[in-house]
Amino acid sequence: MKLHLVPLRVLLMGGVLALAACASTPQPPLDTLQAADISVASAEKESGAEFAPLEMRTAREKLAAAHAAALKKDDKDMTESRRLADEARADADLATSKARLGKANAVNQELQKNGKALRQETQRNTGG
Repeated sequence: MKLHLVPLRVLLMGGVLALAACASTPQPPLDTLQAADISVASAEKESGAEFAPLEMRTAREKLAAAHAAALKKDDKDMTESRRLADEARADADLATSKARLGKANAVNQELQKNGKALRQETQRNTGG
């Protein structure tokens, strides 16, 4: 009977060692951090700081905090890093949208101004 217990103990010890190996340092959320980095860079290219300065500032702050949390290497910090990176991405995307809207509004105003000037010029030339 003792011969059967030895392989069982060996299997149990192997299982415990395998579980201990799996409990290594958690990996940082690189995909989430990279997506947030890209969103912030895109918002900066779209003049997000001009049209949405608050959103850009919070996006940058959250992204920096996300990168800092990712360096701490425990589960809680990795979860916090992912959350902050997601929030930074959302803030940057909002800044991008506001920048695009602001640019579109500026173009619209310019077109309206030019249309009004053209109408006035046409009325002057036709004597109306």
